[in-house]
Amino acid sequence: MQTMLKATRPRYSRERFQAALKGLMEERHLSYRQLAYKTQLSAGYLNHLTKGTRPVPADPVIRTIATALCVEPDFFLEYRLRQVADVLDASTHLIDALYSVLLLHTPISDEMKAMLEKPRNGDGHGNGSGNGNGSGDSRSHIVAN
Repeated sequence: MQTMLKATRPRYSRERFQAALKGLMEERHLSYRQLAYKTQLSAGYLNHLTKGTRPVPADPVIRTIATALCVEPDFFLEYRLRQVADVLDASTHLIDALYSVLLLHTPISDEMKAMLEKPRNGDGHGNGSGNGNGSGDSRSHIVAN
């Protein structure tokens, strides 16, 4: 029976962190207190995470939660997005190549094209592409939306 549950669970969640976390807790019949015990995080904090009243936690916390829930950290969408952002941040050539593939080979919506054409830095030009928190982290808009 346990094997069947693993076979039906997708490798990656397509849901935002709060919904994915809540779904895993429900699936595993874990209360906030039980997950708090497994993760050494407070039950209140975990409650805030599932309600979306706290931001998606940093990667080490996601790894702790993932371990307690018996999934890989990359199960969570935001964790995967951060990994991709880290790789892209390290290579402007890769960013350019990916951008051209997206524009030339894959039909994309006008909305997506507009998002790709936004400037990545908060230099005050355009439509305020910064993340609004003054951190200067060009990736944070990726995981915060």
